[in-house]
Amino acid sequence: MAGRPSSPRNQDRTAHRDELRPLLVERLATKGRAQRFEQMSAAGIACGPINSVGEGIELATKLRLDPFVVVGDGDHAVPTVRDPPTFSRTPVRHELPPPELDEHGAEIRAWLFADQQAGRSVAERTPIMPEDATRLDFPT
Repeated sequence: MAGRPSSPRNQDRTAHRDELRPLLVERLATKGRAQRFEQMSAAGIACGPINSVGEGIELATKLRLDPFVVVGDGDHAVPTVRDPPTFSRTPVRHELPPPELDEHGAEIRAWLFADQQAGRSVAERTPIMPEDATRLDFPT
């Protein structure tokens, strides 16, 4: 496929999509997605299969990416899926557990319907975050 005049650059592949798609589908059907993933990874191609949540966690575990974190303390400690990105200077913090079912429901419903009760449209809503909350402060 790489030697075809219709596929050297992305714009060429896009222009010849109708011609290339059936060829790719036929070629890709000869091996399963796990085999393709292993083959492409071994060749240094950044890729990954499209997974369900469970399959994604299984893959992250296989790759030793530690996909779980426990948030909260004591009786409120809950295991959950860790935020995937990791940063050396600004590590992701997992401090609060997810809320219990409907724990903040009354407050959320009151906020959602406050505009309607005041005769305002949602478009007129006052931002719920202070203006300076959009400022990004990174430790130096």
